[in-house]
Amino acid sequence: MIINKIQNTHFSESEEVILRYILSQSEAIEPMTIQDIANATYTSAPLLVRISKKLGYKGWSDFKKAFLEELHYMFQSQDIDATIPFVEDDDVVTIANNILTLHSETAEDTRKLLKHDELNKAITLLSEAEVIDVYAKACYEYTGRLFQNKMHTINKNVLMMSDPILQAAMSNEKHAAVVVSYSGETSRMVKVAHMLKERHTPIVAITSISQSELSHLADAILHISSREMLNTKIADFASTESINCLFDILYAGIFAKDYNKNLDYKMTIAENIDDNFSEYAFIDEDNSKL
Repeated sequence: MIINKIQNTHFSESEEVILRYILSQSEAIEPMTIQDIANATYTSAPLLVRISKKLGYKGWSDFKKAFLEELHYMFQSQDIDATIPFVEDDDVVTIANNILTLHSETAEDTRKLLKHDELNKAITLLSEAEVIDVYAKACYEYTGRLFQNKMHTINKNVLMMSDPILQAAMSNEKHAAVVVSYSGETSRMVKVAHMLKERHTPIVAITSISQSELSHLADAILHISSREMLNTKIADFASTESINCLFDILYAGIFAKDYNKNLDYKMTIAENIDDNFSEYAFIDEDNSKL
């Protein structure tokens, strides 16, 4: 997120004056020119350009566009605060309802952030790869493992090693990588992305809506629901749900690329290894046939 990036970037005193003004005015800067803001802060237009470049943008226009888009996204109405979805006095039923509502809103938010071309590109890159490597921080590792298990059931080789640097060092152009980072600026994941670029490995980034270093390095970008604050959130409720949704969409898209073959393979494997039984006839296929 741009605000988080501002908080983690060093600025001069004059630059901080400009940034305080921009943040205080928020959407009111939309009709303002670069010179308008320079005049309002008693600074100069080149300082605004310098700020934009420090934050990873080509110039003021690119920064302003991204800043306003992020504000518009963040100001969209949501019933539950993704950062603090419940408070001290909430009873257990209220907490449960809030978490379930948050999951529902997160799934819808993730759907709205999907872009057809980026999704199609990501699915194509992963489908064509001989090996898919997943890179994620420990807090998101479980979602990656679920994706790995699903992919194995359709005979797709997915790796998720405990040492992402070693994994990246072993990659090549026959691999494709899924790199998960909420901020897109996590030093370890950015280092991994640079290593993958050097080894000509296509990168699918699962990250927030901000213009991060990871997003600049990626070949395809899928956006996570980006309403959690990095440091004040109670837990990764929304981001984990969003990442899980995106992994499920990737799996389904890859499955659909060769639907009948994948379905036949999955059914054959299931018949050989599945010994599940349920008293509930509706979900027990053997009983339901009686």
